Amino acid sequence: MTEGRISDFTASLMAAFSNCALYSASHPIVGEFAAKAFVQLKDLYENGALSITLLGEGLVFNNTPLAEMGIHFGSLARKLRRKGIEKIEIREGLSADEFRKFISGMASNEHVLKSEHISVGIIELRTRSDDCSLTAFVEDNLAKIKEAFKRISNKEKLDMGRLEDSVAGLLTTLKKEANVLSILSPVKAYNEYTYTHATNVSVLTIFQAETLGMHEELVCDVGLAGLLHDVGKLFVPVEVLEKQSKLDPDEWELMKLHPLRGARYLSTLPNMPRLAMVVAFEHHRKFDGSGYPGTREEEEKQHLISQMVAISDFFDALRTERPYRKSVGVASIVNLLKEGAGTEFNPFLVDHFIAALTRSNTL
Repeated sequence: MTEGRISDFTASLMAAFSNCALYSASHPIVGEFAAKAFVQLKDLYENGALSITLLGEGLVFNNTPLAEMGIHFGSLARKLRRKGIEKIEIREGLSADEFRKFISGMASNEHVLKSEHISVGIIELRTRSDDCSLTAFVEDNLAKIKEAFKRISNKEKLDMGRLEDSVAGLLTTLKKEANVLSILSPVKAYNEYTYTHATNVSVLTIFQAETLGMHEELVCDVGLAGLLHDVGKLFVPVEVLEKQSKLDPDEWELMKLHPLRGARYLSTLPNMPRLAMVVAFEHHRKFDGSGYPGTREEEEKQHLISQMVAISDFFDALRTERPYRKSVGVASIVNLLKEGAGTEFNPFLVDHFIAALTRSNTL
């Protein structure tokens, strides 16, 4: 088995997945890429089977770990992680129709069904259960995110696999837990605010995306964008970031650079969804075009997901007690969101967020 053949198969497979999600399983272009991948698959069997295993951030095809993660390999790894799949085994005897049904399942929001010649191993995600309380899960997930943020601060390689696992865990927990506010993490120390706030913004933005009916693939990107929206603050001097009083004008100018620094940092990372870069840059811009940073196109509107993150950011920031002010009650935050609708915030998204909180019995 050569990496060239693996790469060709992976490219065709990902093209089939993406086109199936965009169109339908019966679309001719899906059939074209599915047929191409089906033919390429036959050259990859070893001892009558091909296994694809998710290992950390990488993939192993049978016993061949990939030396470098190209764009298609990275996309396949993310696809498996977001579907909660640890391993796929495809065995000889697979028919073209069975393969096409597998592609359709991978492209949908549904769980992938096993078939006669395809076995799927599911990742064991820690969620609320008898031996793992919701509080324990939230703390465990927060620890993973804290470690990932420390790696950024230390200029080490970002563990995308760990972050995507965390987002998948938050999504799974949100589907099980009616009260979204119960999933939010408390800030236990002032120097923990950045990554705790990032986690909470991710939860609240996933909540918005889920209740808007967005496709699961997009919901995962939305959650990751929410998690990384403030990553630029890790490049702000600690004495400014953790100052426990009002910033002076020079310090404020430094703080206002964090959207640009965050977007620049994310743009250097392979396989980083473009949405995360956009949100990092735009989350302090406002619905009416004001805010920061400014752009040459002053009438350019915030991206819809940036508008969602702005609401989540505002909500969590006010509900969290800080050294220079008390926390604000949920009812008061809701009133402030209503006041800012049409200027700071997208009015449709504000109404939807409040209605969704009401339905989840949090208001």
